[in-house]
Amino acid sequence: MKGIPLKCLFISSEAAPYAKTGGLADVVGALPKKLREQGIDARVAMPYYKSIEGKFFKQEEHFLTSYDVHLGWRVQGVGIYYDDSIVPTYFLKSDTYFSRPDLYGYKDDYERFAFFCKGVLELIRHIDFVPDVIHCNDWQTGPLCLLLKDKYSHDPLYANIKTVYTIHNMKYQGIFGKEALDVLELPLDYMSQDRIEYHGAVSYMKAGLIYADRITTVSPTYAEEIKTYEYGCGLDRLLSQKLYYKIEGILNGIDYDIYNPKIDPHIYVNYTSRSLKRKKENKLLFQKEYGLEQRDCMLIGIVSRITDQKGFDLMQQTMDNIWIMDKIMQLDVQLVILGTGEKEYEDMFRHLAYKYRERTGVFLTFDEALAQKIYAASDVFLMPSLFEPCGLGQLIAMRYGSVPIVRKTGGLKDTVIHYSMETKQGTGFEFEDCSGYWMYRKIEEAYWYYNEHPDHFKQIQLNGMKQGFSWDDAAKSYIKLYKDVMK
Repeated sequence: MKGIPLKCLFISSEAAPYAKTGGLADVVGALPKKLREQGIDARVAMPYYKSIEGKFFKQEEHFLTSYDVHLGWRVQGVGIYYDDSIVPTYFLKSDTYFSRPDLYGYKDDYERFAFFCKGVLELIRHIDFVPDVIHCNDWQTGPLCLLLKDKYSHDPLYANIKTVYTIHNMKYQGIFGKEALDVLELPLDYMSQDRIEYHGAVSYMKAGLIYADRITTVSPTYAEEIKTYEYGCGLDRLLSQKLYYKIEGILNGIDYDIYNPKIDPHIYVNYTSRSLKRKKENKLLFQKEYGLEQRDCMLIGIVSRITDQKGFDLMQQTMDNIWIMDKIMQLDVQLVILGTGEKEYEDMFRHLAYKYRERTGVFLTFDEALAQKIYAASDVFLMPSLFEPCGLGQLIAMRYGSVPIVRKTGGLKDTVIHYSMETKQGTGFEFEDCSGYWMYRKIEEAYWYYNEHPDHFKQIQLNGMKQGFSWDDAAKSYIKLYKDVMK
């Protein structure tokens, strides 16, 4: 109705700053906030994990209500806590399911997130907020789309609610045994190819894809890539032949209130595109603090999960019978990496740190403040991803004047433009073939610009810093989508 704000409830297994393992949390932490600025009554529902307790609000002062959730023969109580200090957020508390050290990785994840999806739907009965749209995110929330359409939509309270389902990463699909049908209270006939069966198992992501009213991905290129065998992770035919009409790619943004070198409290020296010289002070102070040689050489930064997806296997390859990483270090560069992941790659970086002690910084952890320092200190930022639904690292890097070197895939293709010396247009360096050889060649090209053509290198930095990757445009696209889906 005219004059009444559109109501949207985001449901997600994580949201910054409360709980985070990756980019999903950043999206759910930023997008609802931007939607509210544009007149949408956007709220969030997420699990109340053990790691949240006592950190953001006093539990006893934020209790809202409690009720039971039915999972087949099981009945589990849930407590609802509410905090609106950042974005109005409902926390679903269950000691049985969420009072654990980690967010995911448990044998009963199928039951934990079935409980979460059912708990969110039941929440609507207990609060003065009936959303027009429920915006679901990744496999953990897929069952909600199914339950809403096949179980709850017969109730007038839920009849007009629409769902939008966002794929943040097709690789993680929530594949479980048939026991998932029991907790979702679904009969065996849901185990069919046109419903949620996936190679004899239950797919929570497939539930979201089939039963959502609209599907989005986090970049236009990734929306097309997931329809192909290479990137569709077994669901490409479903997406390309049956669901193509309801898929849209909307590029993620970054929170300019957080990622802003002009005001960032974590970096050594604040700067802007007009005071870019001060960026070098960040590099010198970083080198001093972390034991690198203090001199003006090209510093390569990496902030990433250390996994196959992120292209770290390219660094294990050889070129001219020389290890690729040795070839890179022969260029007289420094390299800093921050992240955690697969042991073989962590061991590779430990070896690199030992071999090039004064030119390599390896931090096998995750530290938000240290990440900001790396963005501010690095001259180039390396993202050689095998696939990248959107990628936030390259967007943050450009914001901080760190030139991205990326593989031309997904959101990296949509956001980084290869630099041309003739036109002085472009924001970084791209390579297409998934090979260590081409990764090295693009690092070599950036190195050549940095040392032989510093004016052009500065131009690339400035071009990147002038790009607009805030959430404003993405929020407008989502508002249009919400209104379309409600017609």
